[in-house]
Amino acid sequence: MLIMADAIITDVVQEVSRILTASDIVVDEATIFIQRPAPFRGGFTRDYISLDMRYHECKVDSSEGRLEEPQVDGDVKRDWSLSGGDDLKELVSIVLESTNVKAIRVFTDRGADTHDVNEQFLQGLCTNHTIVSASLNRICPQNTMIDVLDKSADMLCHNIGLQEFILGLMETEGTTTKHSGFGNALKMNHTLTSLALNFRNSSIKLDLEELVRPLIMDENGHQANSTLTTLAVTELSAMSSVGATFARMLRKNSSIKHLGLGYSLTSESDVQELIRSLVENHSLETLRLFGCDGVKGSVFPTIMDVLLVNFTLKDISLYKTPLHAKGKNLAIKGQLRRNAMSKELSLKELEMAKPTSARVIFCGSPYAGTS
Repeated sequence: MLIMADAIITDVVQEVSRILTASDIVVDEATIFIQRPAPFRGGFTRDYISLDMRYHECKVDSSEGRLEEPQVDGDVKRDWSLSGGDDLKELVSIVLESTNVKAIRVFTDRGADTHDVNEQFLQGLCTNHTIVSASLNRICPQNTMIDVLDKSADMLCHNIGLQEFILGLMETEGTTTKHSGFGNALKMNHTLTSLALNFRNSSIKLDLEELVRPLIMDENGHQANSTLTTLAVTELSAMSSVGATFARMLRKNSSIKHLGLGYSLTSESDVQELIRSLVENHSLETLRLFGCDGVKGSVFPTIMDVLLVNFTLKDISLYKTPLHAKGKNLAIKGQLRRNAMSKELSLKELEMAKPTSARVIFCGSPYAGTS
């Protein structure tokens, strides 16, 4: 069901507040899109705000005070269009303070002045423990970009509810600047399972060594972070060789299942080192190298050789790479299918171990719970 509404800001705040505080509502996703309108007569009007919410009604279990399965067939979708200003902060506060919201997305268009809102958004996530998925995408000058990166890393150090965090930043201009902090965040955070850092036209050099350190198993077999299973870093400008750094991580990591390095590998030798590390890795299932110019030439036979000994990998995305343009991805996918079939046959041929002991539970007797 789709309901459209154009209302004055006060009415919107009241209506959103009513939905977000209802005891029988679960908001699957709240999306805030902030856009600076085109110049009008030599000046700008206030930012245009679009607020979308998708939610469903639930039956409340009065005995335990929790929400059960939806009692309606489909989600309700609500859209509001309004102008920006201080009232936007109130809307963001209402969303972040609600315990009904499961996912929140904030998109900022070029030119919109939302520095305070971004800070409020990240600060709110530090104390919100019910939102499981959050995404912040914005275009910003370098000075505010560094601030957003710092506050995002700090937020992940304190949040204990997020399972997925996506940070997408496009820089308008700036000089090369180094940044670290996400490695420390992963060391302290043990609820996040998916992290995506997407940069476009950025001069920010991310400290990869610091980022992957908590994901590397030490000599005692301990990893500082073993809960993160998906890591994606797109259009990356790094302080060190991207392929070599992630290769060192993959050789001594037992938790990452999905790795994305789109548009981040330009050297053929760098890609080769990354691929070769999969000989020693037994956890990675998908590798996304879309748009990487370094995926060419000798990388193809390297991948095919590795797939003869690695049966954990299920998919390699080479879209928009030189190897994909030559159709080599088809041969790679064919080998992956053969690996999957071979693995399945091997599992079927395993002999079942004969039982050597049994446990009997005497329910409702003095011996209940004993063997």
